[in-house]
Amino acid sequence: MRISSVNIVFAGLLAGSSLLLSCGRTATSSEKTNFTHVDSLTEKYLSFQDTLLQSWNLLVRDEKEKLESIEKALHGMVRLSVNELPQLSVLHNRLDQLKQIHLTQKALSNPYVIEEYDFASSSLVSEVLALMESNPKVVSDPELAELIAKIKFTDQQIELYRNGYDSITTEFNSFIEINKVSLKEVADNNLEKRPVFNSSK
Repeated sequence: MRISSVNIVFAGLLAGSSLLLSCGRTATSSEKTNFTHVDSLTEKYLSFQDTLLQSWNLLVRDEKEKLESIEKALHGMVRLSVNELPQLSVLHNRLDQLKQIHLTQKALSNPYVIEEYDFASSSLVSEVLALMESNPKVVSDPELAELIAKIKFTDQQIELYRNGYDSITTEFNSFIEINKVSLKEVADNNLEKRPVFNSSK
């Protein structure tokens, strides 16, 4: 009888130990799962950051190329001594003013900055191209003819790059909204949503 009681107690201790070990394993497994989830989110977050930066840099590079091409075109027309020298001086001043409007990712939150920039840019491009294409001396000059094509191409590309940037940013904003609580565990990150060019997105 005594042996039986000892056996029962021993069996109870073994069962209790097994239960405790089982609980310990479950907690560890849960912690690992949680860590893997946060780690995966962090990786995706950093990937979004890289993609957004690359997309923005494409925009900035193309915008810079467009403005540089306009400046070269204005200098080229002065070199050819076209008759519209006073107009060229006005266009050059407008180009300098346009360069002072710095488009940044943060500036997108103010639609008036974008509107101001776009209006100044599109009107300048239209007037410079109209002036160039209406002058036979300019059109027949190989360097200036190439600049006409480059200004048109970069101007068209900017719209495509903006759409691409907006698309990535919209995905990023959705990702932040869905995973904001989990991403708070990631140190030194900015969980604010990003503004886009097209605010209807």
